[in-house]
Amino acid sequence: MGKTITSRLPDKMVEEIERIAKLENLDRSSVVRRLLNKAIPEWKLEYALKLYQHKEISLGKAAELSSLSIWEMLEKLSQNSIPLNYDLEELESDLEKVKEL
Repeated sequence: MGKTITSRLPDKMVEEIERIAKLENLDRSSVVRRLLNKAIPEWKLEYALKLYQHKEISLGKAAELSSLSIWEMLEKLSQNSIPLNYDLEELESDLEKVKEL
C-alpha cells in the first residue's frame, strides 16, 4: 500500500491543509497526497530544466528525469525560453550519421 512518513509542518501550512480538506471534503492525509502528486512532477521538471539549461544533462536525460517525452520536454524548453543545447558541430555530426544510413 505504501509507507507512512511523518513531518513537522508550520502551523500556517497545517491550517491551509485543513482548509483544503474541509473545502474538498477530504481527510488531511488525502490532501497531502494530492498536493505531493502535483508538487513532485513540478519539482522534477524544474530540476531537469535547470540541469539542461546549465548544460549538465542532455535533452534525452532531461526528458527522462522529468518523466516527459522528448516532444513534451521540447515544449517545456520553449515555454521557459530555454534554448536547445545544440551547436553547429553536433549538427554536422548528425548529418554525417544520416549520410551513412
